[in-house]
Amino acid sequence: MGIQQGFVRGLAPGVLLSCLAMAAEKDGPTVSTVPPMPASSAELNLHQRLTEAWQTGGIDLRHSDAVFAWVFRHLPDEVTVYPTENYYYWRLTTGGREIRGNFRPASGEREKGILSFAYTEWREFPDDLPENPDLTRVRRFSAEDGVTVKCPDPLTCDVSSEGKTVRFHLHDLPQLPPASFPPALEEVFVERTWDESGLPFFLCFHRAAKCFFWVLNEEKPVAEVFTETAPGIFMGRRTGFYFWRDAACGNRKILAAVRGLSVRRNDYFDGPFDQLADNYAAQVPLRKYLAEAFPAIAGEIDLHGYFTSGPDKGNRVALTSHLMYDTAAQAMDFIRRAAESPVPVAAIAAGGKDR
Repeated sequence: MGIQQGFVRGLAPGVLLSCLAMAAEKDGPTVSTVPPMPASSAELNLHQRLTEAWQTGGIDLRHSDAVFAWVFRHLPDEVTVYPTENYYYWRLTTGGREIRGNFRPASGEREKGILSFAYTEWREFPDDLPENPDLTRVRRFSAEDGVTVKCPDPLTCDVSSEGKTVRFHLHDLPQLPPASFPPALEEVFVERTWDESGLPFFLCFHRAAKCFFWVLNEEKPVAEVFTETAPGIFMGRRTGFYFWRDAACGNRKILAAVRGLSVRRNDYFDGPFDQLADNYAAQVPLRKYLAEAFPAIAGEIDLHGYFTSGPDKGNRVALTSHLMYDTAAQAMDFIRRAAESPVPVAAIAAGGKDR
């Protein structure tokens, strides 16, 4: 990927497995912003069940019809889709493999009776293993395939297949401007989004610098624990996201860097570049500011930011307005230099260029 606000579309992001062993921390103060949850809200994952699932088989992973039928059959009758690009992610462990994929009642497609479905084999070590094309599938299901899609209202989607109906509740995220920080000169609010990392963001645009940038939405406590790795630089311990504290604008946190590994393996922590507010595309000024940032594509993109013609048709303009880092030292050095520049958000956005 490695391109600033380039043209990339991920397939089936996953979630990083965490180690239960905790070591003594020596890398600075840790601040938790997660409110206490009832014990019933937590989730316990048992290694025993994972080990047993590795031994199972019987699903032909090469055939998307079979995988769709199995996963759909095991969904609850009602689900909630949190990411604002409307991907409902899942993972399947079987036959010594982990498969990660999604159902997507996409805006503009679900109204036509179409449901997207995709999956791929999870690669824990993407730099060492090539992708397996036999286990990567992308399909669009409709009534012709025995899958019906109905939308009783703009944020509800009922999908039926083989006698079962699943109701997909889409994220209700009113597009109100930020209330937690004052905008700086030349800045405009574009939209609110919710990333598959579980973090909410504001997408903003700097009109003088012609660049997008991402601000963490902290109007409510966020599901992350931050370590201040240097004055004004915070790392999310769960996501690996680095943020710069913008003291001039209400101490808001600007997303400054995401793990390069997460980008390469397309997991939940590859950044919010593509999780845009699709359900509100007709209400927000995304296309207007895409045209300001990239005049050459002004007439080639739709309301959602997808190309409508040419070799990139069907791909989305990816707003990678941050560095993709390989080491903590690299991320921190980048953020320090950006903070000293005349327009720090523009310097941070430039970190998404080829390097």
